[in-house]
Amino acid sequence: MQQYRRGEQNTSIPPRAERYFKLDDDWYFTVRGGNTFGPYPCREEAQKAVEKFLDPAQAYTGNVRPFGSLRARRWLKQRNNRF
Repeated sequence: MQQYRRGEQNTSIPPRAERYFKLDDDWYFTVRGGNTFGPYPCREEAQKAVEKFLDPAQAYTGNVRPFGSLRARRWLKQRNNRF
């Protein structure tokens, strides 16, 4: 179920994008602003990274790095050309 975000009350909820996606055998996540992070070996690891990434009070030194592999960039470009 989708929820309202701050400032959206009394309006229709706009479409939301899926935060997690799989590319070959690797999982990635996106955040607002279009930044993508990964790869992670499974969706659960990506979900843990998101929780820690979005909680600035926790010191996190895990595998959160910008989306940057050539394979991932090619996939993202193909995906964006479809819409």
